[in-house]
Amino acid sequence: MALFDRSAALHPCRAVVWVWVLGACAGTPNPGDAPAPDGGSDTGIEDRADPGDAPEARGAIDAPPDRSLDAPRDLARDLGPGPVTDVWDASREPPTDTARDAPGERPGDLSPEAPAGGCPADTARVGRACMDRYEAPNMPGAAPLAMQTAQNGERWCAARGRRLCTEAEWVRACQGPSLRPFPYGASYVRGRCTDDRVWRSPDWATLGRWPSDAALREAARLYQADPSGARPGCVSEEGVLDLTGNVAEWVARSFPHANNYDHVMKGCYWAGCYGGAPPSCAFTNPAHPGSFRSYEAGFRCCMDAP
Repeated sequence: MALFDRSAALHPCRAVVWVWVLGACAGTPNPGDAPAPDGGSDTGIEDRADPGDAPEARGAIDAPPDRSLDAPRDLARDLGPGPVTDVWDASREPPTDTARDAPGERPGDLSPEAPAGGCPADTARVGRACMDRYEAPNMPGAAPLAMQTAQNGERWCAARGRRLCTEAEWVRACQGPSLRPFPYGASYVRGRCTDDRVWRSPDWATLGRWPSDAALREAARLYQADPSGARPGCVSEEGVLDLTGNVAEWVARSFPHANNYDHVMKGCYWAGCYGGAPPSCAFTNPAHPGSFRSYEAGFRCCMDAP
């Protein structure tokens, strides 16, 4: 199983380094570029523009499944134990704005609960959805996919009869029936999930040459995700693992955010959250369109419950 998708060609302009707050090719430097405690960098690269990435744009992705994610080359042997960076832009949006419902309420589109049972064995019932228990490739002990765009996730899930999870589904899975602020309980415990790695400074110029061999080597050097399920205490009430930490997860946006792109990232990653906030069910990175590619970004799949 290839951890990184090297098939997507970059636009000549977009092959340069981008700041988290997107702009033109040159970008405007973000004061958050410097590493923060338990966080990462707020730069990355963006793939070709997709019409669905524009604010408020909607519609299915028509591209065929991206089979490159199933390529036989397995980079796991080249990787140590152990981001692309999940970022909260502190100047634009607080990390607690994910669910817009009244305090103590679940997102309204996930209640009432779907009838029990009926989900595939490798998923957990989460409200009206069946959610993969692990980050893609949804296999215990497998290295989670990284360096992914939201479109990679959409195609990969569709090829397996599933879809990218929505933001509301992700929050519902993380909070569980008890509305926990963290998937495992009421208080943050550093290291319960894979969120305690030491941040490694990325060479964004090299990553910007994706999918060159040099960029693949740099992504492998940065990768610090644990094998899926390696920390069994990092589990939700309903049996979904690694929701916070490990790789950041692309989801389809459900709630208003600063940019209102079609996708946001949830869960932070193996070095924590950008800015030092604890990886929680509420933390959201809304700064990038789904074509944005970074070394710690992955996803998981969902499907409608029967």
